[in-house]
Amino acid sequence: MPYAHRLFLNPAFTGLLSDYSVTLGHRSQWTGVQNGFSTQWGSGEYRFRENKNALGATLLNDKAPAGGYQKLQVGALYAYHTKLREKLDLSAGIQVGYGSQKPSAYGLVFEDQLGSDGLVNNPTAETFNLDKTSYVTVSAGLMLFTSQFWLGVSGHHLNSPTVGEVASSTVSPGFQLQTGYKFYVRSHFDKNHFEEISFIPTLSYTHQRTFNRLDATIYANITPVTMGLGMTMLPGTKNTPLASTIQGIVGVTHKGFKVGYGYRHPLASNPVALGPSHELVLSFEKVDYLKIFKRSGYDKKYNRIACPAF
Repeated sequence: MPYAHRLFLNPAFTGLLSDYSVTLGHRSQWTGVQNGFSTQWGSGEYRFRENKNALGATLLNDKAPAGGYQKLQVGALYAYHTKLREKLDLSAGIQVGYGSQKPSAYGLVFEDQLGSDGLVNNPTAETFNLDKTSYVTVSAGLMLFTSQFWLGVSGHHLNSPTVGEVASSTVSPGFQLQTGYKFYVRSHFDKNHFEEISFIPTLSYTHQRTFNRLDATIYANITPVTMGLGMTMLPGTKNTPLASTIQGIVGVTHKGFKVGYGYRHPLASNPVALGPSHELVLSFEKVDYLKIFKRSGYDKKYNRIACPAF
């Protein structure tokens, strides 16, 4: 559900969908592996009414199976919005994050632990450097959008942060492109309440060193329900089918509160049964539709991007 946590995609998204919002999420991944891999995240944003600035914050917590790798990262975001033409806007954003991570050898079995009977009965003599390490990471992005279209580019870990004890333990910069278009079937605004029937095809492309990933999803908005169906592809990956996973999304909105659920299932065959992923999102947002629909032209200060919220 990338647009549910859009502040992690591109800091330029900050303040483009609401006056303010708070979002919490939980994802269970690799559920076929013992204990799976879990991620908890949160984000918040606030758009200043009398100027073109917006602030945001993010929190990310990752836990590997069986008490292994752990990561905690917080971030502060700033975005500036400006109008290029009457119906064309630009947002520029930056994020500075601070994180810590700690590997673990818990659950691993080494050769010197095995007895003649094949049972584990000795402590290992292996030595590890498993100290917690801290790092600072910088991300930035741009977003060009109209009332129905958006095109964004973002870069993450631009400072190539060092996340381990050895000199080679650095994270390479990752770059991402996001785009989509909203097709309206019907829309209606009345008394600060907006209803719509629309379809939104979206594309997201990620590149980091030799890794490439393409996500294609089509959303359907039928107020107050949002549904989505998508596929992840790994172009250029050897010995792996082009289509990697398929995912479904459903969400409901009521008086600013949003509840969403996402399901992702792997398509590629693998000797390890990774299992599906589940994601649950809860958020609250405040949107002043009067500012969106009752003002126009260059005097209009509030411009809302058309991307889906789930």
